[in-house]
Amino acid sequence: MLEDPTLPSKVAALCDGLDAQSRATVARILSRIRTLYEQKQKTYTLLSQEEITELERVRTQFYPNVFQIAPDLYCYDGYLLSTRFFEISVLWHRHNLNAFSPRTLEAIKHKNIIDVGACVGDSSLVFGDFTTKSIYAFEPTSANYNHLLRTIALNNATRIIPVKKALGSKPDRMKISVNGGSSSLVFDNHTSFDDVEVITLDSFVREHDIEVGFIKVDIEGFEQEFLKGARETIATQKPAMLLSIYHNAEDFLSIKPMIESWNLGYRFKVIKPIDFSVMTETALYCEVPS
Repeated sequence: MLEDPTLPSKVAALCDGLDAQSRATVARILSRIRTLYEQKQKTYTLLSQEEITELERVRTQFYPNVFQIAPDLYCYDGYLLSTRFFEISVLWHRHNLNAFSPRTLEAIKHKNIIDVGACVGDSSLVFGDFTTKSIYAFEPTSANYNHLLRTIALNNATRIIPVKKALGSKPDRMKISVNGGSSSLVFDNHTSFDDVEVITLDSFVREHDIEVGFIKVDIEGFEQEFLKGARETIATQKPAMLLSIYHNAEDFLSIKPMIESWNLGYRFKVIKPIDFSVMTETALYCEVPS
């Protein structure tokens, strides 16, 4: 990305229309990546006081409160999982959903949520606090899907509807590289593979007549393919969205301009939750102002 001669124009397109905090987030990420790249380092240590304070809170208030009850049962803040998969961005920051306007959050409350890349169901649990309707949890890998089913049972989360399929741009069957929460249809993690069914969100929404208020997507670099197969739903229902843009440079720079080209009236924020990484979990928050 840093060696791309068109980077300045792409960054300008990404930042166009963003609020000041989002522009600062983009600049901070790019600056830190360049520092690490040029100095051939793997760790960035020049943190702001806000980051230092928040990471200390994570160390003292989050991690110590994740505890094991039984060999296959873990707990944090009343949430139960069958594996030790407790992400800072999900269960500590709660996906920063309060970055959406109060009107958007009120609209989400009365509509269904689509969780794309549900993994073990941790995000779906959190989303249950933001809607009175159903959460459709899409997870194609067998191992994660089994954990998802266990999560639903452990938490009596009857509004989470598990769907063992991947979402993409067209109906297909594909090989997914299985690597826990990093399982990917794009990247080969040099692990085992699952053969998975791929459908489009548009076809699923039409078939089940779903009113969608919010979509979260974290599918390891397959986000743009998902968006192609969800364009009808997005255009007609204009749900709020949280789209991961950290898996590759193309997603980071191009997903926002892609959605803008559809002229649907979306406004955007770029948020990087404070954890222990430079770019991981960076997401594009999309909403249509009322």
